[in-house]
Amino acid sequence: MKNRISIALLSLLSLVACNDDENFENKVYIDCDIRNEVRVAVDEHVKNMDFTFKVCVARPVTKDLDVSFAVAPEMLATYKEMYGDDAVLLLPEAHYSLDGVSAEIQQGRVESKDIVVPFKNLDEGQGLDYTKKYVLPVNINSDGVDVLSSVKTVYFVIMKAALVNVAADMYENRAWPVWDNFTEVQDMEHFTMEALINPRGFTNKSYINTIMGIEDDFLIRVGDAGLATNQIQIAFACQDADKKTYRNHFTDPTMQLKADTWYHIALTFDGGEDKTDGADIKFYINGKLKIQGKSTATDADGNVMVKNKVNFMVEHSEEDNNKPRCFWLGYSYDKDRSFNGLMAEVRMWSRALSEEEINAPSHFYKLYPDEATGRFPEDLVAYWKFDDAKGKTVKDWSIYGNDLTGNQNFVWYPVSLPIE
Repeated sequence: MKNRISIALLSLLSLVACNDDENFENKVYIDCDIRNEVRVAVDEHVKNMDFTFKVCVARPVTKDLDVSFAVAPEMLATYKEMYGDDAVLLLPEAHYSLDGVSAEIQQGRVESKDIVVPFKNLDEGQGLDYTKKYVLPVNINSDGVDVLSSVKTVYFVIMKAALVNVAADMYENRAWPVWDNFTEVQDMEHFTMEALINPRGFTNKSYINTIMGIEDDFLIRVGDAGLATNQIQIAFACQDADKKTYRNHFTDPTMQLKADTWYHIALTFDGGEDKTDGADIKFYINGKLKIQGKSTATDADGNVMVKNKVNFMVEHSEEDNNKPRCFWLGYSYDKDRSFNGLMAEVRMWSRALSEEEINAPSHFYKLYPDEATGRFPEDLVAYWKFDDAKGKTVKDWSIYGNDLTGNQNFVWYPVSLPIE
């Protein structure tokens, strides 16, 4: 992934460390790894994909520097030896084009503009057998500054994508949508919250790992006072006529998680027709119902408070100066409650999904738009795939387009789900 420090850059840093700053030899390197996977979503009939990267130097060049690229079929054998993969095939010429692919690092600069390598005719039926992997070795050449020896050849590996191919690390980060006037999430009497999560550990300072929701209103988190630090808890609050808050929660020892393990979680909230006994809440882990109960709390006098709806349409803020709590992913109350792990496929529905829907084929990992319209349904009010693989913006694939914003750039990790 482009977010990780490449082998080339590590090599260059080592070179710099061993030489005086004024005397070390300037070298061309790339801002990606020497092995780069181009994962083709065959199930989505993807035809064309681009791979984008840059070439760089350690210090500004004294004149314009041209860098060129050429296919190097002879390097396929080197790839097989380096990665121990004798079954890969050379990518046929019909599926790429290097015509016009070049780069320039302008005088006084240290990096080029984006270089785009286009891949084409990738859909099934175009001559590619996706039971195999294909490799395109490309040599890098420069006319005035040597290319770092470890990156003179870059390899593009074209392969069938998994259903989920990338996830975001939420540790010491957080994300939020701007739902200030998004009435679809206002006073929701029926909803479903879903996510794929992979907890790295359960020992942050507060021993609470927040998944999503609104603090002191409706929240899915891991751990709390008196609970095992790896145990999921659904925490919510009811209010009486005087706006006094009374809290309750649902949890069970069967809701304990293991570190470094992927889970699909789903919570359904169904207000029903009877508004006197609270909403019916169900919580599933990997499609199995773990707990079920009513959204009620009891005040000091034994009176039952009822929560029939949740208002997620709260103006986003830092929650300072007595501003109301708002909706977050991976965060609640303070930074010590950030989610220590990976997230992907986060969704919100404006209805309570059935157990059958939650367990439908591929549902844990991917949703597909309607074949006729190419759109997702209106009751899918948010769909954050977390497949962006760069930056701090997470696209909302629902028809509403309420993207998430991270507090800082996410650290992105390649994954392959479901695990085969």
